[in-house]
Amino acid sequence: MKAQRVIAVIMILGSSLLIAWVSGDIAFPAILGMLGMLGVQGRFKWDIRPERHYVTPLLLLLLAALFSIHCGYAHPPSEKVAAFAWQTIARYFLASMILILFLRSRQRSAALDAGSRVSEVGPAPLSPSLGLFHLGSAMASGQVLLLDDRYVAFRLVELASGTLGVLYAACSVHEAHGPVLGGCRPRLGSSILRFALLIAAVNLGWIGGSVLYGHVQALNFIPNWLWRNNMSLDTTVAGVSRVSFSTSGKLSNVLAIMEDMDTEPVLRITSDASPGYLRAMAFFSYRQSEWIDQSHREDMWPEQNRLLARTNTFRLSNKEPTREMTIRHESVVIDALFAPLGACSIEAPFPRILRDDDDGTMKPFGTRGNLTYRVAYTNSLSGNPPAPDTMRRMLGLPPQLDTRIRLLAAKVFRGCNTTAQKIDAVTRYFQTNYTYALGLAVPIDEDRLTYFLTEASSGYCEYFASGAAILLRLVDIPTRYVTGFLVTERGEEEGSWVARNMDAHAWVEAWDQENNTWVIVEATAQEDLADDSLINPSFEGDNAGRVLLARFIQAVYDYGLLGVLGWFFDVYSLQTAVTVSLAFLAAAVSLALFRRYRRLHGAKGAQSAKKPELVALHKMLAAMDRRMKSTGLRRKPQETLHAFAERLRSSGGGRTERCPEPRTPAHGSEPGPSFPDWYLQYAGLRYCGTATPDRLNDLQQLARSLQGL
Repeated sequence: MKAQRVIAVIMILGSSLLIAWVSGDIAFPAILGMLGMLGVQGRFKWDIRPERHYVTPLLLLLLAALFSIHCGYAHPPSEKVAAFAWQTIARYFLASMILILFLRSRQRSAALDAGSRVSEVGPAPLSPSLGLFHLGSAMASGQVLLLDDRYVAFRLVELASGTLGVLYAACSVHEAHGPVLGGCRPRLGSSILRFALLIAAVNLGWIGGSVLYGHVQALNFIPNWLWRNNMSLDTTVAGVSRVSFSTSGKLSNVLAIMEDMDTEPVLRITSDASPGYLRAMAFFSYRQSEWIDQSHREDMWPEQNRLLARTNTFRLSNKEPTREMTIRHESVVIDALFAPLGACSIEAPFPRILRDDDDGTMKPFGTRGNLTYRVAYTNSLSGNPPAPDTMRRMLGLPPQLDTRIRLLAAKVFRGCNTTAQKIDAVTRYFQTNYTYALGLAVPIDEDRLTYFLTEASSGYCEYFASGAAILLRLVDIPTRYVTGFLVTERGEEEGSWVARNMDAHAWVEAWDQENNTWVIVEATAQEDLADDSLINPSFEGDNAGRVLLARFIQAVYDYGLLGVLGWFFDVYSLQTAVTVSLAFLAAAVSLALFRRYRRLHGAKGAQSAKKPELVALHKMLAAMDRRMKSTGLRRKPQETLHAFAERLRSSGGGRTERCPEPRTPAHGSEPGPSFPDWYLQYAGLRYCGTATPDRLNDLQQLARSLQGL
């Protein structure tokens, strides 16, 4: 029980300090931390009777209702909504931890009601749910750390909380069912079990942090959903609109949309052909892990401004359209008009729109529900080259560009002369050497794009598009980073298509100077593409080994020991992976059976060598257990001899009304022997290897003297 209470103290203090750090509030967690110290000591308890066991969940629900009311009447700034929500959730879990510490267990209450003394019953065991509340508090606090881009601190917090949670659960099982291993001397099996438990706890904590990190934006849907009705519809948080579209070029914002749990359609499109890439935002400048929106949008008026007209037609280019599509916004909050590259005109219910002449993106002048507009476009993307100022921006490189990226560009484009060859080379490089995965753990002190290009082996569309744009600029190809939707899903009706949050996408638009046309560059690796760099060992010599090692390190970093198994399945064929896994399983089973065989035969050998002594000990223990059972005190199957002796001593030496009192020793003599003394001496002979004939005789004499009481 001591280990359990030590872990409980660490969890309470850790949760209090963590909440104080992420919220900036010292008073609330400090008060709860001090109350938690009192609750762990068990000196102040609220007695919950057995027939009122439903009081505990009712109190927790009442506490949740109070925190919900507090959240409902709070009005945090729009950019702090998610952080405030997670801080409130973390405070609730901490308050719940403290509350259950002051609720007396039903077993202990029943024992006290039966007339037992507090010293006989012992301190009340701590609730197993304490560890779950600690994990909840740490998880909510970790989301606040991620919102501030404190990735290293987040991983450490999740690792520590997961480890403590597993160890506390193990201690709770130990307290509930007794120790599995006993004896006087530390045994090898016990040490191996504790070490394995520690390794498993650390690994589970690390895996938990990886899972939470990979789905952080999906988890942030919870606070966004809670506050959706309390916020104005046109607000954004960290550049992410309340619904369905990112207006920021910061890496990971498109991921926030893709992992949104809302599966309802965002756009409905009516078109004879697949809409494909529907663009909404375009960016030119990249620095510090973010594409900067430097667009200058101006008012664009319709061809003929008709008063009180339901729609107006806006001419975007002088080309003749060959196709058209009708787009309907199913969500109210979308501050962009979506259109394919090559849009010629748009018919929308606005008196004017905002348009950027440099990249052709558009924004509505105001928003409304169920917005519907028609876009006419052409498949021909040829035209006049961008303006000189736009061309300069499309060739701009980030300040202090890492030299390793320049070396990578020289390697990727080796032997390429035309723009088409360079685009094909960069696309082939990413789809060959990278895998698609949502979530990328980037150290806090590194630029995201630099880390992706030089260290990582997986990523998602934002990283592929950003990497392709910068690499192409290094070989004098103008590019721009574009975000929007990639629409390929058919709707229920003929000729209809739908776009959901999961269809949010980022890609590159490059200007082909030889052919005077725009080219859509899709560098994102697809999950079903074979990775030739791993299958073919001859791929550029030693590079295959480096890529293989990098992916192995990334798998271990993401999922610990389980990542090794996942990496093996990912790299090699399914048949090979299953064969090797079965071989390892067979080896493990064979080793376990061999150890069991040696243990059984070794025990038989030891028993045959000391058979008379062991038989005598077993007979004496059985006789003494029957003696104690007749008095109403039974030794539990999983209760150690030391624990049973202590229980006998605390209850008066094992004497009851049916057990006569021992003879009173003469004045000045030592007290007579007791039943706890016999059990302790037996444990010393049985488990400590001191069962000599003389000591067995002394133990037998002590048993006879006690039997005659």
